[in-house]
Amino acid sequence: MQELITPDPCPQPLKPKFAEWLGFDTCGDPELVKMATAAQQWASAFKAKVSPRWLSFIGVSGTGKTHICKRLWQYAKANSDWSRIDYFPKIIYWPDFVHKLRSGYVFEMRQEMKRWPVLFLDDIGAERDASGFAAEELNTLLGCRVDQWTLISSNKDADGLKAVDGRIFSRLIRDKNICVGVNTQDFSERNL
Repeated sequence: MQELITPDPCPQPLKPKFAEWLGFDTCGDPELVKMATAAQQWASAFKAKVSPRWLSFIGVSGTGKTHICKRLWQYAKANSDWSRIDYFPKIIYWPDFVHKLRSGYVFEMRQEMKRWPVLFLDDIGAERDASGFAAEELNTLLGCRVDQWTLISSNKDADGLKAVDGRIFSRLIRDKNICVGVNTQDFSERNL
């Protein structure tokens, strides 16, 4: 079972009100509690405007990674200054974005995403890309997002992301960033 990769040295227990605010049922599962606690840590840092950091959830599909990141994204987006941004901020579903980037449709947006006050990249590593184009674009974007509020989800685990590009995984776990490996049952299978 994959542990919390970058733990908080002084973790606060998960507050029930926070899990309720997230709209996330932990089902008493330690893996889901770990995710919600990491989200609470990120949200608290964002609210206090302490040094920006990333929150990355990596691992098994169907565990609520995107759900939690969407809720945090909505909160962070509503509480950020977007006045100097030309493109309407949105969640970036990475595989689709890479397709559009290859077609030349979103180059300017990608440039601006480097400066967004908060960015959510959903499902990194899910694209099929033997050429390495997607990994290089992702590595470049992440390299420009150091010390900026960033949310990331991936259905790949640590080894899977290292196989895509070790630099990408390394960026997820650096400095103050929070990276949580998730290995538990898919929500849709819990009631079978």
